[in-house]
Amino acid sequence: MEKPLLLFIFIFYWHFLNALFTVEAPQSLYTVEHGNNVTMECTFPVNGKLKFRDLSVSWEKKDELKQVYALLKGEEDFESQHSDFRGRIKLLKENLNLGRSLLHITDVKLRDAGFYRCVIGYGGADYKIINLKVKAPYRTITQGVVSTGDNEWKLTCQSEGYPQAEVMWQNRRYEDLTDKANTSYETGSDQLYRVTSTLTIKSRIDEFFYCIFWNKELQENTSAILHIADSADGLLWPKSRHFVGPILIVTAFFGSVLLLMLYIRKARANKDTGTPVASSSIAKLSKEKDTHDCRDASFEDELKSGVYLVTAHYSSDLGIMQLFRYLRRTALDLDCFVVHLANRRKRTFSLLEHEIHAHVIT
Repeated sequence: MEKPLLLFIFIFYWHFLNALFTVEAPQSLYTVEHGNNVTMECTFPVNGKLKFRDLSVSWEKKDELKQVYALLKGEEDFESQHSDFRGRIKLLKENLNLGRSLLHITDVKLRDAGFYRCVIGYGGADYKIINLKVKAPYRTITQGVVSTGDNEWKLTCQSEGYPQAEVMWQNRRYEDLTDKANTSYETGSDQLYRVTSTLTIKSRIDEFFYCIFWNKELQENTSAILHIADSADGLLWPKSRHFVGPILIVTAFFGSVLLLMLYIRKARANKDTGTPVASSSIAKLSKEKDTHDCRDASFEDELKSGVYLVTAHYSSDLGIMQLFRYLRRTALDLDCFVVHLANRRKRTFSLLEHEIHAHVIT
């Protein structure tokens, strides 16, 4: 403890030293989520090449006088480091030449919150105070719906976070039922609040209820929907934005696969029936402004993967090409259309009677 003590005494008399030496804090407040990493910074003047043997850096937790990190005369001192920070602290020494003291903390705990003092001794001496706030939003809500008989139901919502949150209850008409609920709070070794709220209520089948966790300090809320169904056992419908995106993506994917299968099946059926179609020709799409006459396209012997105009010779009174009717269900008032060749294999677009039939071969 002697080395840190000498450093603190040295800093105490900093105003007697070089008045031009000033430590700055580019950011005085850092907010980080529980379990994430954070890097706090203070800066100091360096003239020319840094002399490590003349440099001393100290980071300490001001409120509790816990030593976080110490570099004394160019040598790291881990003996004085408080056990709360062991294995989670690193000073990014490669930035010291630039006059930057960067303290990196991994796996941030709730107990890490507070004020930190960054002390630099290098010819002169100075320090700055930096505030670290740690938040733990109530992101995941565990829900349960249990029948207790005679149309009575026990609805439960549980979540963990920090600081302590309120739990509110509403029915599908958004009437407040909070007064009828029982909410309890527990804290674990990680200082997180485990909040459990239970609402016992009489209700018919196919009703919806909402539990809302309101974190006043963070001005955040997380809600869940509980559905009373014919069989209410286990966890039900979380209402969270984190699940909406993946659900939509999966739904869109399977929907696209289904449409593709239906189209292939229909195309094969049309091919087997031998529907009479007009003769087709293919013209490469020009990069210039399209001045093409779609009814007079020239055939190319060798095609490369790309974008092409697929056209056909037909009488002018036909007029409308109903393209991909299976998908859009609307007629396109076009004389030609664009097809993108994704790979080099034969593709056949078989349309209905009196429509254009285009064979694309690459």
